Amino acid sequence: MRIAPSRPVGHGPRGFTLIEVIMTLSILAVAMTVTVHVLGWIALDRRTSERRLLAAQEAANVLERFAARPFDRVTPEAAKQAVLSEAARQALPGAEITVTVDERGAAPDSKRVAVSIRWRQRSGEWDAPARLTTWVERNGRGRGRETGRAS
Repeated sequence: MRIAPSRPVGHGPRGFTLIEVIMTLSILAVAMTVTVHVLGWIALDRRTSERRLLAAQEAANVLERFAARPFDRVTPEAAKQAVLSEAARQALPGAEITVTVDERGAAPDSKRVAVSIRWRQRSGEWDAPARLTTWVERNGRGRGRETGRAS
């Protein structure tokens, strides 16, 4: 007489072992940790990009105000009075603006106006400034040669 096996031959135990569950949970934990770190880096990069864009826009606004002035009012003394807007002061921690007017331009009737805006990073170090430069001519128009560097 032959006794029938309790399980079909060739089939292993059903379900997961404790070791398989622990390994799966470890892999899942590592994947979630990496995902959280990547999302943090993306958020930091986004904030940095938004701040750089705001600083460049603020510098462009300052240059536009200077280019709209009469030629005789574009002076180093006027440059010292330039201030950041309230929105820029709130969004850029520790922001500083520097405006320089070079009255010895390439042509006798032109002045070079440069704006530099810098702010502090989260670590407290200065971030690379956003810089824009333009030339103002005596006839009241800019040359249209606006150069920018946000490095």
